[in-house]
Amino acid sequence: MDRILNKTTGRLSRREFLRHSVLAGLAVGASSILAACAPQAAPAPTTAPVQPTEAPTTAPAEATEAPAAQATEVPTAAPASSGAVTLRFVTNHGESDVPLFQHVIKNFMDKYPDIKIDHLDIAGNEFYDTINTQGAGGGLPDVWYTRTFDVPVYASRKWTISLQSLVERDAAEVNVDDFWPAEVAQMKWNGELYALPYDFSNIGIYYNKAMFASSSVDLPPDKWTWPDLVTLALKFVKKENGEFSAWGLQFYNWDWVFMGLLFGWGGKIWTDDFSQCVIDSPENRDCFQFFVDARNQGVYPEAGATPQGVDPFAAGLLAMSFQGSWATTYMRDQIKDKFDFDVTAMPLSPKGNSCINAAGGAWGIAATSKNQEAAWKFNKFLTSTESTNILISEPLRSIPGRQSSVPLWEQKAAEGGMPPKNVEVFAKQMQGANAVPYPPYWRDFETAWNNQIAPLLDGTVKDKPETVLASFQSEVNRIISQSKGS
Repeated sequence: MDRILNKTTGRLSRREFLRHSVLAGLAVGASSILAACAPQAAPAPTTAPVQPTEAPTTAPAEATEAPAAQATEVPTAAPASSGAVTLRFVTNHGESDVPLFQHVIKNFMDKYPDIKIDHLDIAGNEFYDTINTQGAGGGLPDVWYTRTFDVPVYASRKWTISLQSLVERDAAEVNVDDFWPAEVAQMKWNGELYALPYDFSNIGIYYNKAMFASSSVDLPPDKWTWPDLVTLALKFVKKENGEFSAWGLQFYNWDWVFMGLLFGWGGKIWTDDFSQCVIDSPENRDCFQFFVDARNQGVYPEAGATPQGVDPFAAGLLAMSFQGSWATTYMRDQIKDKFDFDVTAMPLSPKGNSCINAAGGAWGIAATSKNQEAAWKFNKFLTSTESTNILISEPLRSIPGRQSSVPLWEQKAAEGGMPPKNVEVFAKQMQGANAVPYPPYWRDFETAWNNQIAPLLDGTVKDKPETVLASFQSEVNRIISQSKGS
């Protein structure tokens, strides 16, 4: 039997895990699981679910492992020698990425013939169901996909091992300086690294150049502020019979992304030790009020205001789109030759501060692994520049987790002169991304966000920001208290 065994449990869009969101048609989205780090470029969420549709916030009530489809055997070079170590490797990426992982696995096993990789890709919600079940039962895979906001969740449960001593031992090979500083901060728990990076994602403003030209409006610059964006967006707003019929911006309110806006406004969400939620502050109230006012002016649509099942930016209905670094290939595929488009940087806050918060994919090692040294060897290989080029830069996934892979990513993004020409802006603005880790109760925080904050931003509820923030802060502090007692 060949040494790579790959099993898939179903299809997974590259942005499947982004579907922790609430949309206004396709115009206003709620929180998501990362934009970052998913396979195949896709838009943000599609319709308007009220609750998250991706990762559960707690372990499933019933211990059931996700079923696997028929295994696909892939020919490889060099048979394993007797006494070979077998590592279980689990991804959450989808069919189109499976060949990329098989490529890297083959390269690894050609170099290390005594280590066999048993690869399983699990689609959608089944991934988190499986990880939660196996984590509770002590049967986690040796190496698995760990999004940066999952790192503290798994580390605090003692499901993953600290990689700090291994990183220090193999410092030259790992080269932490090649990682994005903001992602390094997110891969840490209690000051120690618990994962190595796959990719990293942030947000820019895509814009329809033809619409700007036909309206005689100057194109947005690379350095601007949110008040500048509002001024620009209002030039495209129209009303008919007292109702908005055209807006300036497609806006998603993903939690991890909106956190960057709060940081830019000078706000905080938690105390530094995550022991208390402090989101109900003057700075944060000002930030939320800014976006509520912008929505009320028609800058972006309320939930349900745009046609269902249609991406309003790709369809040429909106001049600008608040979208991720992962969406470049999706935009090309959807827009084709309908109009020329480009992308520019995320606007700064009114005070000129960065509003970039990022999230990414990474790889952790199970505390229950009986072959941790072999797993570490595979994790290093999996996150090398060579492997990152294969997994991220060449197929043009989101921003590579290694800065040394960015030149190839930019080269691939610019090939053929296809839009957006300014795609390198995503890597440039990553340098100023807020280096803020996530709390161990992140999943429950997401659920609370979707239930209270997303409706405030998309207009589903009309309460004032101070009312919603007070209630939300109380709920998160209840979650924190409950997590301490569990």
